[in-house]
Amino acid sequence: MNSELLAIGGWIVALVTIVLGYYERKFAQEQERFGKTLDYFDGGSQRRSIGISLLEGVWLQKASCHNVLVPLVANQIVYLLLSTDSHDAHNERNLVRLVMLFRAIPNLKEKYNDRFTDVCDAIVRKYQGESKGIPVSNMTLELWARDLGFEVHDA
Repeated sequence: MNSELLAIGGWIVALVTIVLGYYERKFAQEQERFGKTLDYFDGGSQRRSIGISLLEGVWLQKASCHNVLVPLVANQIVYLLLSTDSHDAHNERNLVRLVMLFRAIPNLKEKYNDRFTDVCDAIVRKYQGESKGIPVSNMTLELWARDLGFEVHDA
């Protein structure tokens, strides 16, 4: 009887060890993939486009990644709106996709108020005539502001 209990206990320990090892490896692989996704934002517009696609398709649904995803997306929006000298079609489309990603974050204003404020400020500055960055029509800026919950001409 004791040997049977020891055998069952050994199998339980082995099974728990296998399951824990599986989840640890899965987590490590996911972290590595997320890190590789972030690497796509250090290049030009086509690399940025690939990174955005990965964020849209894989990482947006993973709330555990939002603490990294939100500042990254906010920074990219501010950069493209106010700083870049690259006015190509890829970057124009990337900016729209980034704004859509940003808006898709649940409880954005409450959880990430600083990043929310950064993006709102960039929209207001662009609306007020900031010349650097990707050209965006005032109508589009007003729409983005409204979607984020504020009126750009009130700011």
